[in-house]
Amino acid sequence: MKFVFVLFSIVFLSFMSETLLSKEQWVNQIPNGQVNSCSNCHVSANGGGSRNVFGKAAQNSMSNDKIRWDKIFNLDSDGDGFTNGEELQDPDGQWAIGQAEPGVSTLVTKPWDPNSKPTKSSVLENIVSDNAIIYPIPSNGIVNLEYISDYFDTSRLELFNSNGRIIYSDNMNTNIGPNNWTINLNNQSLNSGVYYLVLRNKYFNIRKRIVFSK
Repeated sequence: MKFVFVLFSIVFLSFMSETLLSKEQWVNQIPNGQVNSCSNCHVSANGGGSRNVFGKAAQNSMSNDKIRWDKIFNLDSDGDGFTNGEELQDPDGQWAIGQAEPGVSTLVTKPWDPNSKPTKSSVLENIVSDNAIIYPIPSNGIVNLEYISDYFDTSRLELFNSNGRIIYSDNMNTNIGPNNWTINLNNQSLNSGVYYLVLRNKYFNIRKRIVFSK
């Protein structure tokens, strides 16, 4: 009887260890994953079973048993107008497994729940250059981006659709002082909707939401 009890205990502890290890394995593959634990990807808060919309995106991105955060950070899985990266405090997808958690954990929202979304003040639309503005909103084709830089550098300009696909990219020089760029969306054969403009260099990142209306 004692032998059976010991054997049962060993099996139970092994099962629990594997479960905990599995849990740690997945929640640590997205930024601030510990905040909502298994609920990040599963309908059940305890994990396992059906996946929510964010969990399905994470599963579809996997490569070599690893979630590809770089492929899903710019998606809006729950359709609430905020990307997965914005909701998990890594709007530009710079976080990687093993790094310190980005942003502020108390501002993390649920990228699978359209009723859970960041407040305007908590979204890092412009990470460094708070003076950057984009206009007009909405735009019927012509978009203007203005910002002030203390540095001269080559910058990468990218336009993403709501599915995280790059539909336009270009390199340009950021000058010291005022910068003003005009982008003609009519040249890109776009549908009406929400798009994301990202300008980045080694000194700062600027991220702005564009509403395009034909």
